[in-house]
Amino acid sequence: MKKLREIRTRIDAYIQTHKPAAFIMWLLVLLFPLWLSLSGNAISFLSSEDGAAVLLRTLLTENYGAFLLGMLLIYLFFGAMICLWKHVPPAALLTGLLFTIMPTVDFLKTEILKEHFLPWDMLLAKNADSFTTFLSALKIPTPLWWLWGGTVAYLAVLAILRPTLPIAWKNRVLGAPILLGCLYLCTMNGTVRADYSLLGLSSEAPTDQTKNYTENGFLTAFVLNLSSLSMGDPDNYSERYLEKAFAQYQPDEASGADFQNPDVIVILSESFWDPTTLKNVSFTADPIPNYRRILAENHGGNMVSCTFGGGTVRPEFEILTGMTTSMLPSGNVPYQQYVFNNIYSYAREFKNQGYDTVGIHTYQKEFYERDRAYPLLGFDEMLGEYDLHAEQHFNSGPFLTDESLVEEIMYQLEQPHEKGVFIQGITMENHGLYLNKFDPSEWNIDFTSDALSEEESNLLHNYCKGVSDSDAQLGRLYEYVMKREKPTVVLWYGDHLPTLGNDFGVYASTGTITSTTAANWTEEEKYQMFSTPYVVFSNYNTGHEYRADDTPVSPYLLTALMYDYIGAPETLRSNFLLDLYTHCPVISPYYNLYSEGCDEETRNKYIKLHELLTYDDLMGEQYLTKRLLPQEQRQE
Repeated sequence: MKKLREIRTRIDAYIQTHKPAAFIMWLLVLLFPLWLSLSGNAISFLSSEDGAAVLLRTLLTENYGAFLLGMLLIYLFFGAMICLWKHVPPAALLTGLLFTIMPTVDFLKTEILKEHFLPWDMLLAKNADSFTTFLSALKIPTPLWWLWGGTVAYLAVLAILRPTLPIAWKNRVLGAPILLGCLYLCTMNGTVRADYSLLGLSSEAPTDQTKNYTENGFLTAFVLNLSSLSMGDPDNYSERYLEKAFAQYQPDEASGADFQNPDVIVILSESFWDPTTLKNVSFTADPIPNYRRILAENHGGNMVSCTFGGGTVRPEFEILTGMTTSMLPSGNVPYQQYVFNNIYSYAREFKNQGYDTVGIHTYQKEFYERDRAYPLLGFDEMLGEYDLHAEQHFNSGPFLTDESLVEEIMYQLEQPHEKGVFIQGITMENHGLYLNKFDPSEWNIDFTSDALSEEESNLLHNYCKGVSDSDAQLGRLYEYVMKREKPTVVLWYGDHLPTLGNDFGVYASTGTITSTTAANWTEEEKYQMFSTPYVVFSNYNTGHEYRADDTPVSPYLLTALMYDYIGAPETLRSNFLLDLYTHCPVISPYYNLYSEGCDEETRNKYIKLHELLTYDDLMGEQYLTKRLLPQEQRQE
């Protein structure tokens, strides 16, 4: 230590007596935010197969306005921290950590979920430990180590040089709030944000996040999303307008006369999809034979999901509530952003009819804050992986198997229920990441294809192992339900397609899609990439027809269709959604994917009504649903 202090003393003396050395030291200080801007964007770009170098060069030469804005924000923060500390090294350490960790999180999230790091993802910080399983399977690319190392080396040099701001404390105390105020104005003030146009940017919230982050770089893209944090009332939002607009959907009090109070089971099967729809791949066995057998004897088809590769919470929320997430910010997490009071859901509807209501997830129930949100949706219990009564089953993969979920559902169905039980189940076994997920000795579906690389074949083998396990448990549940005496109905659906490689790797390599840019997909390709299988079956004659056989539908329609199929008492929401189904079964604004034959005027009418209904329940005054929530169930 004594020798180190001597070295530092000599360095300090040399800098003080040699102006070129002092100039270089302060030049390094001034260039630090530039380094963080370059390295941060490069880290974020590593998740794209276009290549970090190519995207970074494009950002600097074609979208330099976006780069300059991001760099300016780092300079403002760094300057404020120096004013607060006076000494540069601690200010650089904090700034370096913040603006290296954030793009790293963006890279990791994009690799795992194929979604970028968004401002509202800060709410997921409390669930950070839930990502450890995913991270353990993630391969960190070599360039990321070099970029991290470059920042560490830069910080080490600044720590050795120990530059100190030669400004009196009175001026520094004044400078810090001024710089932080400028940072706030640049990111949050609407007037200043309107001037983004001077940099060639729009202050409007982007809808295509992949394009946003690719063209504008991480920090600027992140800031552009801040305008989505606040949402004003939609046009015509008032109790009088809503009551008039939805008057035709008031329920018939005589409905439900033949309702047999069946036990109701809704199962979100993680990434459940039909891989035989891939082009130029021949399978030696059908990965989902039970699904096909059950569908042939019952009801179902394709659900057009509101997400791809991740974001399970969005179709889950839509199916539970009948609301739409398309009006919410891109990448939204409804439970964490909007569910803070009791809201309407089908769980609550059945609860109000005297049912017991149980949520089951074979993963951590704290993820997406389901443990907090589910009671607000009307669930009596929310069980996670450590709460199961049934035995926990594992294979060589990292997650509880679907067998564990099916056995827990069987356990719950065997318990006494005065009227019936509504069960929402969420599987986990077939969740990505798929590369090297299972031991090859467990692969049970083989295929041939000249189009796939060795890594892509590995991904597809592991996916097929998972989806075939899910299918086997669907078959097991079906046999169990069909032998029950108590009337029972099941809705089983896949939430989204799996992520099989960067830039839609397996899908692009096989020619299933012709472009790695979603905006360029044909109508047929859009349906291919967002359609997942679902099936509805019951062990009794419901006395009603199922309306949507072989018709693609949006997620928020599924439970309403099942609800109608079992002859349950009408609700305002189910009546509206059935009318929406009649006119436009698929509405997917994110991808401009709409049902054929639904003209724009009709579509816009139903989109507006659906958004009003969603806003009213999540962010408004619950004008439409308050009559469905008895006073003791409300939480003001």
